[in-house]
Amino acid sequence: MKKEEMIEKTMEFVKESFEEGNIPSVIAKGMIRHLFQTREYILKLTEGSKKDTTALELAALLHGIERAYRRTRKYKELEGEKHEIRSAKIAEDFMKKKKFPRKIIKKTVNLIEKHETAPTKESKILRDADNLSFLENTLPIWFEARLWMGESKKNIIQDCKKKVEEKFRQIHSPKGKELAKKFHKKWLQWLEQKEAD
Repeated sequence: MKKEEMIEKTMEFVKESFEEGNIPSVIAKGMIRHLFQTREYILKLTEGSKKDTTALELAALLHGIERAYRRTRKYKELEGEKHEIRSAKIAEDFMKKKKFPRKIIKKTVNLIEKHETAPTKESKILRDADNLSFLENTLPIWFEARLWMGESKKNIIQDCKKKVEEKFRQIHSPKGKELAKKFHKKWLQWLEQKEAD
């Protein structure tokens, strides 16, 4: 199976998963955008590289797929597992069903499982892309989703400030740091405005 076909099937799966999940539309669209944008950042961060980025791109698209299933009956057996383990298992099931090459499945699953801790060079690229996508436009969705779930605005603002700092700090590559600077500043100002409202 060609890379383009795998990417296309995965993008369709991501859209269908979030559209069919029991999630408000604005949050579902925000999650889809985050995952698609994470892939776009993989392409920016690996630009000029001769290495095959297929598994990295698939991991970018699937690293948060479990969020589409949190309020459904599907994948109940994964409750209690960490976010990255749940996403890796759902991604693996999907890729096996679509008959992706075994080597790609194994590498993609491994990257998803390690995207939070980022112990390898490739997993650091994935974490950088994930953090850049979060910093570019996921914060307001994260903020609204937590309000929707009933958390207090004050607690969300404090957590968001910590999250912005954490995501910015975790970006490893000089190119990623440079891309993230404007988003870091923008969201800290946005959160200060939310406090004043």
